[in-house]
Amino acid sequence: MRQPDRSITLSRRGLLQGTVVTGAAVILLNGTPLILGKSGAWAMELKALSPDQGAALMRFTRDLFPHDQLIDAIYASAIAPLDEEAAKDPKTKALLADGIADLDARTTKLDGTRFADTKIETTRIAVMKEIEGSPFFSKVYGSTLTPLYNNRDAWKKFGFEGPSSPYGGYLHRGFNDLDWL
Repeated sequence: MRQPDRSITLSRRGLLQGTVVTGAAVILLNGTPLILGKSGAWAMELKALSPDQGAALMRFTRDLFPHDQLIDAIYASAIAPLDEEAAKDPKTKALLADGIADLDARTTKLDGTRFADTKIETTRIAVMKEIEGSPFFSKVYGSTLTPLYNNRDAWKKFGFEGPSSPYGGYLHRGFNDLDWL
């Protein structure tokens, strides 16, 4: 007697979707707040901030340092130190929560949506210009600048080979690589 074929054909897309759904279910059951990437293929675990606050910080940082070639995971790694600091320092947590609430209130007045949800870039930029001198703006700017541009994955996207000092400096490594001039 012939046995029925029990093999399963699974596409890469199907595997990724199943993995994301399973991972999200496990995390939701565990109660860990997270930010999912646009594709749903990665997540950032948050320690102090809510997923909505994390999404707002991600959008804010993306608008502060706009690089189309950078994926959300690189921006998430830039806001991770802020989340860690907020987990340790109630003042930082309050500063971020109040700043994000202010962003949301200002954006809602202009187009009826929260800051992270608005699709209108000019609205987000106008709101950011309104708060440019605020402690919230300064904190996010100062805390995300270095982690964003010190990220090796970002360097690859920018075409930067990394520091040359361990190799004798740029004089003999990259100094004349200016093919764009």
